[in-house]
Amino acid sequence: MTYNIPPTEYNFECVLPPNDEYAEWHDMPEYQIAKARCQSLVHAGRDKAHHHHVVEVIDNDKDINAYSIELSGEASITWDLQQNGNVPILRYLTLHLKSLDKFVSFSITVLDESLKTRIFKISNHRSHCVISTAQVDGEEVSICELPMEIGHSWQMCCLDLVNLCEKAFGTTKPNTLSITVNGNCRVSKVFFHKERYADAEMPAHLRCVS
Repeated sequence: MTYNIPPTEYNFECVLPPNDEYAEWHDMPEYQIAKARCQSLVHAGRDKAHHHHVVEVIDNDKDINAYSIELSGEASITWDLQQNGNVPILRYLTLHLKSLDKFVSFSITVLDESLKTRIFKISNHRSHCVISTAQVDGEEVSICELPMEIGHSWQMCCLDLVNLCEKAFGTTKPNTLSITVNGNCRVSKVFFHKERYADAEMPAHLRCVS
C-alpha cells in the first residue's frame, strides 16, 4: 500500500521529541525545570523510600527502541507553548504514553474563542467526568476532569480538542497554552496534527511503530 505523507510543516506540530533533530533530550528546558522541581521535593522531605520523585531521560526504551522521559512519584513535566509565541491551533493532540502500573494523569490548558481558559485533566483514577470552576492566579478557570483507561504497554492517546471543548464547554476553537504530564509513566511523543492519520502516514519520528 502506498501512503501520501502530508506536509509536516502544515499538518504536524511537534512538542516531544524536540523540534530540533539534533537537540539533546537532557538539555530540554522543560526537562531541566522538571529535574529541579524533583530536587525541591527531596529537600522538602517529601521523598520517601517507597515513593521517590524522579524524572529521567531513558536513552533507549527496549519496547519502542527510542528515547522517553520517565516520571515517578509527584514528578511532572510541563510544556509552556506560549513561550515561543506559536500557540498550536491544530485540532488533534496525541501523546505516546506507557503506564508504570500506578496512577497516570496529564492536563491540557486551552484558550477558546471566548478568551476563557479551560483545563482538561485526564487520569486513570477517575471513573466519570466532572466539570467545575476554580480560581487560578486570580482568574476563574473552567476545569473538565475526564477518565482514561491505559494498558500495560505503550499506548497512543489521541484527543480531539475541538470535540472535547464543544461537549464540555460549548466552544469550538481551542488554542493550546500548555501540556503537563504527571507520574507515574513514560512519555515518548507529544504532538499536534490537523487530521487523524494512520501510523504509517505520519512523519517517521512521530510513528508508534518505527
